[in-house]
Amino acid sequence: MKPPPRPGITVAKVIFVFGFIVLFLGTGWETGVTGKDEYWVTLRTPLEMMERDSYWTLWLNDEVRLQKPPLIYWAIIGFYRLFGIQLWAARLVGVLSGAGMAVLTTLLYRRLFKGNGFLAGIVVLATAGVAVEGRRAMLDMPLGLFTTWSVYLCVAAWQDKKAWLWGAAGAALAGATLAKGPQSLLFLLPALITGFVLMRPRPGLKTLWKPALLFGGIFLMLSLPWPLSMRALHGEFLEELNTQIVDQRLSRVSLKSPINALSSVLLLTFPWSFVLVAGLVLAWRKAHPLHDKRVLWLIGWLLLSVLPFFFMRSFERYMIPILPCASLLIHVTLERLGDRPRKILLRVSAILLAIVALVFSLFGMWFHLTFYSSLFTICMTIWLLWTAFTETRPDRPLIAAVWVFAFVLGVVYPRLGVNALPDEIPWDDLRQHPVGIYSRYSQPAMLSMRLGRSVDFAREDRLVADGYHGYIFTTRDQYRDPERVDTLHHALTSAGIPYEIAGRYPVFFSRRTWIRFAAPESGPDEWREAFRTRNLEGLKSEILFVRTGNLVETP
Repeated sequence: MKPPPRPGITVAKVIFVFGFIVLFLGTGWETGVTGKDEYWVTLRTPLEMMERDSYWTLWLNDEVRLQKPPLIYWAIIGFYRLFGIQLWAARLVGVLSGAGMAVLTTLLYRRLFKGNGFLAGIVVLATAGVAVEGRRAMLDMPLGLFTTWSVYLCVAAWQDKKAWLWGAAGAALAGATLAKGPQSLLFLLPALITGFVLMRPRPGLKTLWKPALLFGGIFLMLSLPWPLSMRALHGEFLEELNTQIVDQRLSRVSLKSPINALSSVLLLTFPWSFVLVAGLVLAWRKAHPLHDKRVLWLIGWLLLSVLPFFFMRSFERYMIPILPCASLLIHVTLERLGDRPRKILLRVSAILLAIVALVFSLFGMWFHLTFYSSLFTICMTIWLLWTAFTETRPDRPLIAAVWVFAFVLGVVYPRLGVNALPDEIPWDDLRQHPVGIYSRYSQPAMLSMRLGRSVDFAREDRLVADGYHGYIFTTRDQYRDPERVDTLHHALTSAGIPYEIAGRYPVFFSRRTWIRFAAPESGPDEWREAFRTRNLEGLKSEILFVRTGNLVETP
């Protein structure tokens, strides 16, 4: 079989630069898209490692962190060293991974379908999964990047018959494993298994042992040293690994798990979910243009990757690595559909994204949070709808969708003020004294990034043992609440530590997901009143901070 032409470097460069620009937009804002796993774990772990001068063993909350491997934390430390402790610097891991995943999808399309692959990369950038996770400092996007890289190198090795590519594929899989853990195999093995069954020419089993040995040898050589060293240094490593895999995931399976898994696929591929479903259905019709072994390979890769999540507790972002094969399916479906069904699916997808964009934009305008950015986003949304309703080709609607996502998430959302830190806080004084957080919501979210050091919990046992001379932040529901005994007031008075209120401020903060930011006790009545008065203050939570110990001013 004649190998395909080499990938178009110009197209790959364009996709990468375009992806970097649209995903980087808004990453420097403290009020941008975030979540507790980002601001409380991923951003702070490298800070504590740097403070302890510990670069092989991970640390968080003054404890050894054994739950995750170190590769992404090493990358963030590198960016901190290079650019300073900046929020956008940490989030480069998401931006680069999202842009890189789009490039690899472009190259994989070229390998499989012989086109230039430009739109395949654009589809990746036009999905909600990459638009959201590509601008956060999390482990899932790098996992998706490395697993896609490994799949692409396997396809290249199969087509080009070059042994070194199998070794490179093993190295990429090691990168995925060191990014988040052994779950990388959940996304690579389905691609290899279905590829072996469906693709032609199929190599004989006797000829596979050398590539398999090279692939597996490089993978084990690169991925094993860190976990083996953790096992030797910390006896509880295997127990912690078992807790993460079995107790936290497999033991929490429920009847909702399959529904959660399928809904996660639809959410990650939004607004092109209906296109994906149409492709999955039509590909099984033998007379349809979508009935192609290459398409069936993509379907098998997708379905087998999703199947394990039927039997474990998961979140949408855990399945980020499915987006390249899902995006290829979406692109091929739009290519091979007739004009009429393609028009319908493009219009439905554009309307769905337009609704989301208009909700965010009009919300910002109604409450006087933003005007020009909302107005520009509305104009971009009108352009999206115009292209979807006037053109039969998906090119411009896809590009328009990428820009709409970029402005909604990177420009409009940050201006809503979620997790905002006021300038009135005595930042200079806070930088010179200990600072802690006493809140089950781990708020303020971006306190560590603003101070440039990891801000830990102010734990009651430490207060009693050592006293505390500094500042402590807490949320309103845990301050002098008569229904709770573990409030900051109770903790400080029990420890005999004098304190005084240094300040308070209202704020939205993200709870569980970035889309939920109103106060926990907010209900329909509070929202109706807010819309009636065009005032959001009644929906905000209150954060207080106190001075403690010898910082308390005496009259």
